[in-house]
Amino acid sequence: MKKNRLYVGVMTMVLLLGACQGDEKSNDEKSERVNETAGVAVQGSQEPIVKIVVEEKPFYRELAGNGKVKAVRSSELRFNTAGWVEHVWVKNGDRVRAGQKLAQLELFRLEKSLAQAKDNLAQSELELQDVLIGRGYSLDRQDEVPDEEMELAKVKSGYNKALIAWQLAEEELRKATLYAPFDGVIANLNTKELNMAPTGEPFCLVLNDRQVEVNFAVLESELALLAVGTEVTVVPFAQEAVGKTLHGRVVEINPYVESNGMVQVKAVVTNNGTLLEGMNVNVLLRNRMAKSLVIPKSAVVMRSGKTVVFTQVKGKAQWNYVQVVAENSDSCVVAPRSKEYEGLSAGDTVIVAGNLNLAHDSELK
Repeated sequence: MKKNRLYVGVMTMVLLLGACQGDEKSNDEKSERVNETAGVAVQGSQEPIVKIVVEEKPFYRELAGNGKVKAVRSSELRFNTAGWVEHVWVKNGDRVRAGQKLAQLELFRLEKSLAQAKDNLAQSELELQDVLIGRGYSLDRQDEVPDEEMELAKVKSGYNKALIAWQLAEEELRKATLYAPFDGVIANLNTKELNMAPTGEPFCLVLNDRQVEVNFAVLESELALLAVGTEVTVVPFAQEAVGKTLHGRVVEINPYVESNGMVQVKAVVTNNGTLLEGMNVNVLLRNRMAKSLVIPKSAVVMRSGKTVVFTQVKGKAQWNYVQVVAENSDSCVVAPRSKEYEGLSAGDTVIVAGNLNLAHDSELK
């Protein structure tokens, strides 16, 4: 009898344990089905629900890259002759007008050289007249002298050599003063007054920075996203300039693919004073697409490894599988609803905030 009671007790425990394991397996399968079809709701979210109505509107593809700033017009100014810098009327950062005086060498030696060259020219003119008289020509009828005879007389008298020396002396005196070739800003000026002028390097740089070039590179596979005239947005790297965006357009695409697969592109940007020569910038290109179903990127969430967008239907959250066709920094395009595909349609109310903790069929306040 004791053995029979012991056997019955053991069998009862085995049956109870099997029933518990069966219930756990059933609950796990049910939980998995819920997770696959409705997602996991996290309770206690304080984020408010924000909704928008989906509509078809233009979408801009974006292409980001890094570029370098260069002035559209720049000129390196140099002194042609060595000498002491007598005057410097500008400094780095000064804005100048076309024709404005910038700096000047000490002129005494150059003025004396020009005076001497002028005297030598006058003397050679007298010698030229003596040569012409000796060859039987009248001085008051020099226009009748044949070209060959006149050229020979100039050589014999040294007139040509004296004329060239005078012209050179005059040019050196003229270039002893530097003038701004156009409106712009002064840069790279390092020489002070009463110092020798640098002859092997520029004295200063004049930049017309009202419009600047931004040079950057794109992959050859990205060329289809841009063309001459494509709008670009430029943002400087400098922390103090964050948020100061400038706009321009692509003006040149070099028809050559480099060994690294990059193509050089040039855009012209109207400068507001933020961009400096040689500055590094972020470049963003925007290429307009046809009207599409555009929603904020914040509306897209992941559920069970799939892309989902929640919509509001009769006061409840309904999830919809979507296919993202294109995206930029803040928006994306989704494929429209069809018989074969769930997607979205124009007029749907999409939840763009407060959707991270939603589950399918959640009540919306």
